[in-house]
Amino acid sequence: MDTRLLLQANCDRLLEQYEANMKVVRELQSTLIEDVLPSLADELALDSEQIAWANQYLEDSQTIFQLLRRENFTRSFAMESIRKNLLWRFKKLWPPEPELPLTRVYFLPADVRDPFGRPIIIIQAIGFKNSSDTYIPLLIRAMEQFRLRLKTLNDTSDQGFPVLQYIVLFDVKDLSVQNLSVDLISWVLRDLVPRFPGMLAAVFIVNSSWAHSGMWNIAKRVLPASAVSRVFFSSPKELVAFFTPASLPKDYGGSIPPLYSLASRPATPGSASSSPELTKLHSDIGASTSLSPAHISPTSLLNPFFGYPASMARGSPLLQHGRRRKRDLLHTLAVLFWLRWRRLITTCLWLIPLVLAGRLWFRKWLLLSPSGAFLLRNWWESLTM
Repeated sequence: MDTRLLLQANCDRLLEQYEANMKVVRELQSTLIEDVLPSLADELALDSEQIAWANQYLEDSQTIFQLLRRENFTRSFAMESIRKNLLWRFKKLWPPEPELPLTRVYFLPADVRDPFGRPIIIIQAIGFKNSSDTYIPLLIRAMEQFRLRLKTLNDTSDQGFPVLQYIVLFDVKDLSVQNLSVDLISWVLRDLVPRFPGMLAAVFIVNSSWAHSGMWNIAKRVLPASAVSRVFFSSPKELVAFFTPASLPKDYGGSIPPLYSLASRPATPGSASSSPELTKLHSDIGASTSLSPAHISPTSLLNPFFGYPASMARGSPLLQHGRRRKRDLLHTLAVLFWLRWRRLITTCLWLIPLVLAGRLWFRKWLLLSPSGAFLLRNWWESLTM
């Protein structure tokens, strides 16, 4: 099915489910706030500030709907799931903190949407250089940040329909498969995503290589079909065709300002000061990143030093390494060569083992099968006559 038609069908079905189950959602919220939360407050000896914080979460109709939907709209299962979620949130997210400026994560302006009215996040991925446990607190805070931004968009929106999901552009250009943490990815899919279900409508993977495609071919064998159907590997041309230039920054062929000029503004004020541990973690991640958010690709049309990596400094492009290095140019030429001829190279790499296997099979058939031996004997006799 065409990408646009598939995403439109998913969007329409989700909105229909939301409208059809709003009465159930309201009743569930009432039961949670009036019965479940007081019981939990007694169990955990919560103070008034903690009760108010939990109450704000339970008043998020979109989140409660997604949790109910995850349990196939069965109220009893949803109530138990939400209660467990509240316990987890007090353990992992209390006290609440101000929004952290996430490195290499860009929220496009609120008025920039995909064709179906959903907000867009661009994530420029990097490898994990430290222990996987180092990133877990930041990932939890990031997912909560995504949820709060959706809630803020709905609270301030004058649209006739709610915003239930994000569209994510996942740029893997700087992601090496050697630095992927399988344990961390497994934890995200197994433990984190179920705490924040349904927030992603689709993920468009851009700037991928054959190595990323190979990893995905392996990963999708163990992922549910619903998740696999929401991931799309897109070329620059396909990306612009789906989103239109007005919904993409110049970095990806659009017409809105480039990413380095988009300042990430907090969507919701925090009620407590940022923890020193998370602030230091964010600084360490930013420092360990070899490319800044103002990085300009060597093959970008915006790069005045085409062929060499550049970056923006005070609004002016500069060579990233201070000079034109031959190895950078060779790397760019290799990338361009691969982009131009990768289909032919890939086809040849598949054909060579097939031809070799065919030759080996043909030899065995000549030697071992009666018909093959007969043909071989006739051929030899014709040569010796």
